[in-house]
Order: sequence, then structure tokens, then C-alpha cells
Amino acid sequence: MGIMQVKSLTVEIPNNGGPTTEYIEAELHKLGINPLRWAIVSVSDKIYTISAANLIEKE
Repeated sequence: MGIMQVKSLTVEIPNNGGPTTEYIEAELHKLGINPLRWAIVSVSDKIYTISAANLIEKE
């Protein structure tokens, strides 16, 4: 196992009208993000803006 690094980032995912933990984490995984933690920081009619801490393994 290599060294673990945390990278903070902000991403946008589609607003499905009823966010659940499962939905948000599935969308983050689709973007290649391994979320250590995340938070919804903005909501519009079509987009959730998510602040996430991406856990990355460095070799």
C-alpha cells in the first residue's frame, strides 16, 4: 500500500430533485473521486455543487 493523499476539489453533479448519500457518492465515483468526505455547498434547479475530499493512493 502506498502513501495516501487527500485532495480537496469542487465538482458539479446533476440535481435529481432528492439528494441521497447513495446518489451523491455514486455520482462522485463516476467522476473518479474516492470521497473521504463531501458536502453540498450550492444548489440550483439543475446542479448540485459538491465540495469533496478525494482520497488518492500515491505509489
